[in-house]
Amino acid sequence: MSYRAVKIPLSCDEMRVRRWSDYMLMHMHEVFEALRQEGVRHEAWYLCRGEPLCVIGIMDVVDASLSRSVASNSTLSVDQVHRDFKRHWVRSGITMVPFDPANNQPVAACELLFEARL
Repeated sequence: MSYRAVKIPLSCDEMRVRRWSDYMLMHMHEVFEALRQEGVRHEAWYLCRGEPLCVIGIMDVVDASLSRSVASNSTLSVDQVHRDFKRHWVRSGITMVPFDPANNQPVAACELLFEARL
């Protein structure tokens, strides 16, 4: 397994985050297709309230560079919605988060928004 987790500060409000996550939940069949195309075995997104509002994204991916390339060229609606959501990321504040898949402690205080596992 090759897990990586990032904490991403946001420039939007919680309602915008929920619209994004609700869309993903309503289109899980497409989320699974995106994961297959991108070589992602497991992906989870958490909402962390506070100042600033953040999300934590966790991925188990074979090749992160290839995954990003495939996602950036994808025409799947979930990838288009995700690219739109990424406009609210405060990129200068993104940090790596230690993550052990056997122990979800880094996200214990956060709310699971959605998760997909192949």
